[in-house]
Amino acid sequence: MDNEQEVTPPHSSDPAAVSVIGIDLTARFQTFEGWGTSLAWWANVIGGWSEERRAEIVEKLYSAEKGLGFNIARYNIGGTKDAHDPYLHYGKAILSYQNEDGTWNWSRDAGQRAVTQHIRKMAETPIFEAFSNSPPWWMTCSYDAEREDGADGCTTGGFDGSGNLRPGREREFAEYLTETVKHFRDEWDIVFRTLAPFNEPAADWWKYRIAKQEGAHIGPAQQQTVIREVYEALRAKGLNDTAISASDESLVQMAFETWQAFEPETKARIEQVNTHTYNTPDYDPRPFFEAVSADGKKLWMSEFGFENGEHPTVDPHSMTGAQRLVQGITRDLKIMQAEAWVYWQAVESDSSTWGLIFAPFENNESESYTMYKQYYAMAHYSRFIRPGSVIIANDGDKSLAAIDPSSRRLVIVTYNDSETEAAIYRYQLRGWNSGHPDSDSQVRVYRTTAEENLAELEPIPLEHTEFTAETPPCSITTYVMDLPDRKAELS
Repeated sequence: MDNEQEVTPPHSSDPAAVSVIGIDLTARFQTFEGWGTSLAWWANVIGGWSEERRAEIVEKLYSAEKGLGFNIARYNIGGTKDAHDPYLHYGKAILSYQNEDGTWNWSRDAGQRAVTQHIRKMAETPIFEAFSNSPPWWMTCSYDAEREDGADGCTTGGFDGSGNLRPGREREFAEYLTETVKHFRDEWDIVFRTLAPFNEPAADWWKYRIAKQEGAHIGPAQQQTVIREVYEALRAKGLNDTAISASDESLVQMAFETWQAFEPETKARIEQVNTHTYNTPDYDPRPFFEAVSADGKKLWMSEFGFENGEHPTVDPHSMTGAQRLVQGITRDLKIMQAEAWVYWQAVESDSSTWGLIFAPFENNESESYTMYKQYYAMAHYSRFIRPGSVIIANDGDKSLAAIDPSSRRLVIVTYNDSETEAAIYRYQLRGWNSGHPDSDSQVRVYRTTAEENLAELEPIPLEHTEFTAETPPCSITTYVMDLPDRKAELS
């Protein structure tokens, strides 16, 4: 990674008590599908940059060798009429491909499509998902054909946060989404594995001319109608490689409530359950996971993000965002057992600090960008826990462990969120093999702190299936070791 450096492991003059973390290689959980980001809205802007600089950004995110190694991209099917809609923030107007009169304009949204094509070429076995934040402007409840201005449909939400998909338009909405998916497949060679018709639909903060981004409240009853129409439209169009994902609620508790409200027929039409995890850290996602698992569905964490502090200044030493990111990843993969983890805005402008990469969009003639600390924090997971890895059991609250059966590699990522205290851990590998590893087995170590960015440290010897390591305050550390023989390989 950028600014990688070799440093000596820390030595504490007053060492803390050693905590033992058991890593059980035989206790296997979900097979992990990968890491990614939504393309709205950053790709709308970055797609208009020079091809060279646009490719650099995609490489930083999707190259397995030079970047984060993402493999998932969520494409936003827009619904807005005007690229200069005054009620949407800069870059957030994603245009509807279809007009009110039923005609189509496939030249729209060129920026986001350009980034999508770069990802298709860059990523290893990419997974594409299409999603909608709002129905097209002329399908919204705020649209009134009798108005003198023709169509005042607003894609920021309904009046006072009420529903904003006009009743009776469910089939038209399904036709719009599925025809877009079909065009991408037939004309642009982009196959969406899943189509998510909604984004945070239970929320009531999507308000007419207030939200400053596309959004729509759509209750569970109307969601079920849309899901039925989308399912039938996908089959009718021969889109057999595209399944439905839902409902992308903002909180796990909302997702649980929506899932419980669905009839069995609706659940049967959904292949993948998506949820965002903006809930409080102490919320227990296990009941939701258990319900989804009992229904035989794949579970994705499809959106999470946060600010890294005051904007627009980029503090290269701030670990605020990095710590929140690693806490979320550990919780979502270890407790909720998500099979994918997708960040919201991988690139952000000077209006916020949500991104992994800072690029001041507005008037950025130099097409400049720099990395937030959470970019390197993300790399601790996405670079080493690769698609196809299996999450395994460990009893450390701040650790995540996985085995990659193809490379026969064990990865452990541990964070220390204390701002003042170091922590010392003894990792005990259970089920490593029937004997002992080779005497020269070593653990490769990578660390991020306020001063380091995925720095490679001196390796640690693995002694009789154990190794001990100290983590400094406010740090993230990844440990990588090769499995010694095929007795430890997962089947």
